[in-house]
Amino acid sequence: MTKFDNKNFDYNYMYLKYDGRFVARFKYGGLVSFKKFLRDNFTVEEYFDLLDSGMAPLKVLETKGYVSPNVAKILKRRGYPMTLEGMNQMIDDDIAKRNAETLVPFNVKFD
Repeated sequence: MTKFDNKNFDYNYMYLKYDGRFVARFKYGGLVSFKKFLRDNFTVEEYFDLLDSGMAPLKVLETKGYVSPNVAKILKRRGYPMTLEGMNQMIDDDIAKRNAETLVPFNVKFD
């Protein structure tokens, strides 16, 4: 089980690679926290096995509780815990709110 070594990462434009292998793409930031979480929580073999199985890079990290900095900022601003459970609760609450707003009362007539 090989630990990730920071000097073996290569970041070019939007793409992060490790020893020449694709790790993830970053369009909107979050590279530093992604790499730190990756180094602290995964071995090289474990990460690439999950990535090769068809999981998206973010979903791989979420298997161990990762929340991106952008999502964490939104969760904090809206009063939710900055965890995957907090994110799921916020999504569920937003869906419930939208469903409640779009319900049409039965006594409304359309012409």
